[in-house]
Order: sequence, then C-alpha cells, then structure tokens
Amino acid sequence: MDDFAVSSYNSSSLPKHSSHHLHQQQQQTPSISQKKLQHIFQAQPDWWAYAIIWQSSKDDNGHICLTWDDGYFQGTKENNPTSGPQPERNKVMRGIQALMCEIGPDAPGPADGDVTDAEWFYVMSLARSIPLGEGVVGKAFNSGSLVWLSGGNQLRFYNCQRAKEAQIHGMQTMVCIPTLNGVLELGSDLVITENWDLVQVVKSLFDKSGSDQSEKAFNNNNNKTQKPDVLSYLDSEEHSDSDCAQFFMDYHLTTEINNNTKKSPKKRGRKPNLGRDAPLNHVEAERQRREKLNHRFYALRSVVPNVSRMDKASLLSDAVSYINELRSKVEDLETRLVRGKKLAMTTAMKTEAVDVTSQSTCTTSVDQVGPGSPSVTTMEVEVKIIGDDGMIRVQSDSGNYPAARLMNAVRDLELRVHHASMSCVNELMMQDVVVRVPDGLKSETALRAALLRRLELSAMQT
Repeated sequence: MDDFAVSSYNSSSLPKHSSHHLHQQQQQTPSISQKKLQHIFQAQPDWWAYAIIWQSSKDDNGHICLTWDDGYFQGTKENNPTSGPQPERNKVMRGIQALMCEIGPDAPGPADGDVTDAEWFYVMSLARSIPLGEGVVGKAFNSGSLVWLSGGNQLRFYNCQRAKEAQIHGMQTMVCIPTLNGVLELGSDLVITENWDLVQVVKSLFDKSGSDQSEKAFNNNNNKTQKPDVLSYLDSEEHSDSDCAQFFMDYHLTTEINNNTKKSPKKRGRKPNLGRDAPLNHVEAERQRREKLNHRFYALRSVVPNVSRMDKASLLSDAVSYINELRSKVEDLETRLVRGKKLAMTTAMKTEAVDVTSQSTCTTSVDQVGPGSPSVTTMEVEVKIIGDDGMIRVQSDSGNYPAARLMNAVRDLELRVHHASMSCVNELMMQDVVVRVPDGLKSETALRAALLRRLELSAMQT
C-alpha cells in the first residue's frame, strides 16, 4: 500500500485543542493559506469556529470535484456539550496525528481529552470529496454565488447532507464563498447574519493567487488526485467511531511495514504529456469565463440602487425590478409628452380660430358706454386656462385707457401676472396677459365672468 497522501493536509490544519505539538507548529510555521485564514479570523468581529479551503481537482475517474486543501480551527465560542463516544474519537485523532506527525498511535498526549462535536466535524472533513453542484459547497462553486445559511432551521431544512451534519454537530451558521479555484467554507456555533465585508476580504485574499494554485492542482499526476482508501473509508457514513479508530490503527501499521520493506527506485526521464494540454486549456477557459462573469455581476451591483441580498439570484431579481421601474417611468414621461403636444396643438388651433372670427365660444363681446363717451366702445374678452396658468386676450378700441382698466381688473381679482403685452393698430388695441389662476377661478367661465364684471364697473366709473 502506498504512503498516505497528505500533501494537501498539513498538521496546522488540525484543531489546536487536539495536539499541543500541532498547536506549536501552527504558531511557528504557518503556511500562506494559514496566514490568510488567520487574517480573516482576526479582521472579523464575528466568531468563526473553523474555516476550510476546498480546492477543485479530479478524482480517479477524471471527474472534477472539490477536496480538502487547507483549514484552520479556532473552536466554538460557547462550551457546547459533546456527543459521541470519546475513547473512539481520541483513537481516531491519535491515528491522524500518527500519520501526519510520525508519533505512535498509542502515545499519550493532549488528544486524550474530550473531542468536541465541532472538532470532530472539522477533522472528518479531511476525507470529504464533493462533486460539482452537489451540496452547499458544490452548488456555491458551480454557480459562483455566495451561500449563507444562518440559523438551525436553514441548516436543517437545506437540501444538503453536509449542512445537516453541521447543524447536528452544533453549528448555527454555515457560509460558502466561491473563489477562483474553489470554495472557502466557514462555520460558527453562533447565528451570524450576512456580512458583505467578509465576502470582500475573502475575494481580495483568495482571488489574486487562485490561478497559480489551480494550475498546480490540475497538473498533479496528469490532472488526477490519487486518493487512498483511508479517505474513502472516512467519507463513508456507514461506519461507527470505533470502526474508524480500528481502521486507522491497521492502516498505520501496514504503511510502516511497506515503507521499511520495499522502496521502489525512481525512474528518471519525463513522463508522457499526452492529453494534458486539452484539460488545462479547458480549465483555464472556464476560470476566465467565471472571472468575467463575476466582474459583470460586480458592475451590475454598482448600478442597482437597492440590493436586497448578496447572492447573484437576488441581484438579478433586483435588477429586473429596477429595469421595470425605469421602463414605467419612461412610459409615463412619454405619455405626458404626447399629452402636452396635443394640448399645444389644440391651443394653437383655437388661437387661429379666434384670429379669423371674433365670434367664438371663448370670446365675449361687451358694449361699454361711459358717461362722457360720445360713442359705444366694444371690448372682446377671451380666456384660456392651461394647468395653473391662464391666458387673457382683450381686444378693444384704443381710447379711454383700456390697458389701465384691464390691469385694475387683474389687480382686483388678485391675479399674479407672469407676462403682459399690448399692441395698437389703427386705433384697435390687442392685450395679452398670462396670469397665475387662483383656486377660486379654476374654470374659464368663472374667470371670464369675473373679468367682465370688473371691466364693466371700470367702464361705468369712467
């Protein structure tokens, strides 16, 4: 049997409560991924129990899946009670430490203490292999969208076995943030609401170097991840904790015997590179496509004023609602514009009709005879109201100060004048006044009648 493939499983990924030796190593020689995860934990005000980096790779059948790349365990905020047999869990923890740190499986140490449910869930994730689109992690990577489950009900009723297992082991919040090369999973025993700052920090840390890591992952052993039987055994849900402990002990003894008895010499020379360029090109093209798609979603998020949630489905829904709102506003403005054009055309046609004939529906003629006037003075009054403004046109003889009489009538009615003009041709005076119509004179008939009364009184006084 070959050596246990733990190239992507370093000892600093294990829970710090499991081994004092591993905890010291985690503090002294942290990897780049460890430093990034520690920075995330220190920069966020919320308490996260663990973080796991799932990296895209290929299984034995050549199918792309997500496997453990690195992780960091901080522990739960609350002292939750543990469940499950502790002796069997301690044996499994010592077996994992023996495989990674070269210590005896029966050696005493801090791992003999209680293993919490959160630690057990975290360690058992070492052997997980998640297909694309399956579970909360696979869906986040396949869709490129954030998945944020907050509260025990969301974890329990979400269509994902891993989310249910996390809830059973005391987790109340589970977050999967897609990156260029995989998914970052975060878990907490507290209920934490959506935090966009956390997403931005993860994107800034893991989306920059994702290209190099992706190339290394797919270039390893002709783009295939050799996974030993021990990982498949841990991934199975049909074994108890005692079976896991016995399996680790047998596997560790078999591995030591094989390593001491036979070591195959390495063959020099290059391995055949047939069939490698096509998968690499395909993966690179898919990565670039997802990166462009993410940039477009970022641009769309910047122009949508109100975003209800951070996932892409909610963003698209908010964008559609915003576009429909803009479309309704445009249609309303177009309707108003057409209505204004029709009203302007109607006003122009009525004005031309008044110029052609002095007898129209909106024109009133008044015969005014003053006490000292030698003849009868005829005055025609036309009123047109558009909105809150009114247009008054008065046509009369130029004698006896018609402009003064009209201004006196406007003053008596408390009309605010916007514009006034007059012209005199062959002793015929034409006066145009644009006024602000008060609330009591909103109709053309009422305003015309009020003007006529004031003009008649003014004519009688003169």
